[in-house]
Amino acid sequence: MSERLVDRVNFAKIVTALAIVFGISLGMCGLTFLVSVGGSSRAGFFMSLGVLELVVMGLSAAGLILTVVVWVTLAVIVSLRETSSQPQKRFDDGDDTKRNDQK
Repeated sequence: MSERLVDRVNFAKIVTALAIVFGISLGMCGLTFLVSVGGSSRAGFFMSLGVLELVVMGLSAAGLILTVVVWVTLAVIVSLRETSSQPQKRFDDGDDTKRNDQK
């Protein structure tokens, strides 16, 4: 429980997965439209498949928007907390790049 939510959740992987699902469903929706408009005998099947693709595309788009908003909000909150409660150090105490031979 000592880890923060930002460290535990990998938002980049979630956004990537949702973007891939959105892209695939968008492409499949376009292909379904082309097949159904082309006058195929199975146009009814492809139209029902198109509705499913639209639902998946809508859910993945909503998930993308929600995930990005949460990611940005948490990043801002964490950065504000860290800068206000911890002082910044310009140099570490054990900086070994300093030359001790100059007196």
